Amino acid sequence: MRNPLRNLSRFFSRAETADADFPASLDVPGAEYDVLAQKLEWKRHPEETGRYLNVFIEQNNTCNLKCRMCGFSDSRVAAVPRYHMPATLFETIARQIFPATNYLHMSLMTEPFMTAGFPDRLMLVRQYGVPYSRVVTNGTLLTEATIEKIIDSQITSLTISIDGGTKEIFEEIRTGARFETVLANIELFKELRARRGTTLPHLQINHVLMERNVGHFEELLSLLDSIRPEQIDVRTIEPMTYVTGLESRDEAFYEKVRRVRPLYADYCRRNHIEDCGFIRDQAGVIDLMNASGQRMTCQRPWDTLAIHANGDVHPCMSWTRPPTGNLARQSFEEIWHGESLEQLRREFEIAQPGIDCQHCTIKKTVSAGIYDDFFFNMVNKSEAWARPE
Repeated sequence: MRNPLRNLSRFFSRAETADADFPASLDVPGAEYDVLAQKLEWKRHPEETGRYLNVFIEQNNTCNLKCRMCGFSDSRVAAVPRYHMPATLFETIARQIFPATNYLHMSLMTEPFMTAGFPDRLMLVRQYGVPYSRVVTNGTLLTEATIEKIIDSQITSLTISIDGGTKEIFEEIRTGARFETVLANIELFKELRARRGTTLPHLQINHVLMERNVGHFEELLSLLDSIRPEQIDVRTIEPMTYVTGLESRDEAFYEKVRRVRPLYADYCRRNHIEDCGFIRDQAGVIDLMNASGQRMTCQRPWDTLAIHANGDVHPCMSWTRPPTGNLARQSFEEIWHGESLEQLRREFEIAQPGIDCQHCTIKKTVSAGIYDDFFFNMVNKSEAWARPE
C-alpha cells in the first residue's frame, strides 16, 4: 500500500477527538493553545509500521435517541429509511484499510449498537492491531454480553456521551434516554472490566456544552466523581441545521464557557484524568501555529478517511460536497490514488485551510447564516444492498 505522505516536507494532522469543533486561538495564544497544537499532531506521523491513516466509520444511519443538539432531532430524519453497513462490506474495508490505520473511530454521529453484530466487528480491530481505537455510544443499549465482547476486543476507548449532571438536564437534552440506565451500564462496564483485570478499554465521558447545561457544569463534575472515568472530552456544540437545540454564538454564552474552562482543567489535573478534547472559548476563527511558528493547516485529504454506512468516502464526516469514492464499488487503492481525491489535495494545497473545522472554507459553506446540511446529507443515503429496519 503506497503512502502518499512520503513526499510531504511537513505533516500536520487532526485532533484525536475526531471531527470536533476545533477552537480558534486568541490574539495572544496562551499555554492551552500550545497544548491544543500538540494534540493536533498526536500520533499522526507515519510510523515504521507504515500506518498513516485516521479512519472514521459509521455502522448505520440511525439512532434510538433524538438529542437536542444532534441531527436526529431534525424532523426530516424520521422519514429516512434506515440501513446498516453489511458485515461483508465492513470486513472488506477492514482487510484493505486497517493494516494502514493508526487511529480508528468506529462510530461518530450514529448509534453503533443498533447494528446487529456490531460487537463482533470490534474483534477485527484487534486482529489487525490498530494502535488506537474508539467507539462512541449513548450507552443505553449496552448489555453484559456486548460489554464482554467490547472488553474482548481490547479497543482503546469506550466513550459514552453524558450531557447533563442530573437526571433532569440529562433527559431533557438526550431525548429518549434514561439517566439511571446509562449510569447502571457504566457501572456494569467498570465491574466487568475490573473482573477481567484489564485497564482496556479506557472509559471516556463526552460532554457537549450548550445554553441548557453550561450553567450546571459543577453538577456534571459531581457526577464524574462517582463515575471516575479515565478520559473526558468537553466541547461546545457542533453547528447543525434544523436541530432542536442550536449552538449559541452569543458572547454571553462564551463568557459562561470561559468560566467553565478553569474548573474543568483543575478537575482533570486533581483527578489525574486525561483531557481528550478542547473547550472552544469563542465563535470567531483565528489560526493556530505549530512549535516551529508555522501556520497549522488541515491535512485530511492526505491522512483521513470518513466512511459513511453506505460506503461513501469523504475527507471528514461533516463534508457536504460529493464523495471521493465508494468502498462498496471501488477498492481503497482506487479511491486513495484516484483523480477525485488527488484533485481535492491540490485544492487544499492552494487554499491552505486552517484547522478550525467550524469555519472551514472547503468542506462546507455558510450562506445567510445557515450551515450546510451535512448531517441530513449523511443519513439520507441508500444503496441497493441497504436493508430496511
